[in-house]
Amino acid sequence: MVDKMVDFHIHSQYSDGQASVEEIARKAKERGLKAIAIVDHSIELPFGLTEGKARMREIEIENASSLYGIKIYSGIECSINAAGEIVLPDFEFDFVIASVHEYVCGEEYYRRVLSCMEKYDVDIIGHPFSRLFGFDGRDEKLDEKMLDAVEELGVSIELNSSHKSPPDEFLSLCVDRKITYSIGSDSHTLSGVGEVGWSVEKAKRYMTRAKLFIP
Repeated sequence: MVDKMVDFHIHSQYSDGQASVEEIARKAKERGLKAIAIVDHSIELPFGLTEGKARMREIEIENASSLYGIKIYSGIECSINAAGEIVLPDFEFDFVIASVHEYVCGEEYYRRVLSCMEKYDVDIIGHPFSRLFGFDGRDEKLDEKMLDAVEELGVSIELNSSHKSPPDEFLSLCVDRKITYSIGSDSHTLSGVGEVGWSVEKAKRYMTRAKLFIP
């Protein structure tokens, strides 16, 4: 199942996005989206989503969802550190994305992601192997090990239109996998909301046995 009517990775002014929750909801409605997720960065960053900010954002999400008649999920994106750990504010989110946001390559990248999935109940691995962070050194055996883990633990792989990740070489290994995947623009601007064409194209091509992540 592929649905271009969702976008589960949008940043708002509550972290480093440029638009308000209400502006994002209005743009999503204009573009015919049925469901979106506001996913701001966590508290490991100075501009991240604290408990207080998360509570304020939740009120805005509920109001915007009611006003525009679309489903809006409350998400968070956490950075995976060198110890494979993430930091979360004390708040119950609809889902958690865990992503590497440093220039980490090869075996070290896999170690961080696998360690994080083993330690935490995360829902999605964000922008896997992103070239925007200079990733290099993919290993097919480690790819398979990572896919074994996401399949066993029920973690979704994000198809990220902004980062254009994961790469086709990794996605080709997903064809016969009964995994889940998430679609996200990773938009930090209002114009990027719903720009998930790359993700939808890759899902149609490679996620033949996979299911779309729904919070």
